Amino acid sequence: MSKFLLFSKKSCGPCGLVDRYFVAMNDERTELLEYIDLEDVGSTPTEEAAATAKKYGVTATPVLVVTDDEGNKLEEYIGGMGITQNIRKVFNNYA
Repeated sequence: MSKFLLFSKKSCGPCGLVDRYFVAMNDERTELLEYIDLEDVGSTPTEEAAATAKKYGVTATPVLVVTDDEGNKLEEYIGGMGITQNIRKVFNNYA
């Protein structure tokens, strides 16, 4: 089964846009998203979050990475607009 990894930061404006969009979608498939918090104001990401970001080459937020069940990257969407414009297609293809 595919995994949907959403890399974000609480201090990131576009990340908030993506979160609000997912709420407005009212689609139960948004529960499949695994949020990876890369940083909060005044803190650093956990070692696990940093290692996951490094594994997939994530250096900015928001980024949505779709993986297969073995953790291989299938697709990547960068930025609030890239994610919100493609999330329904991603869910239709992989969820």
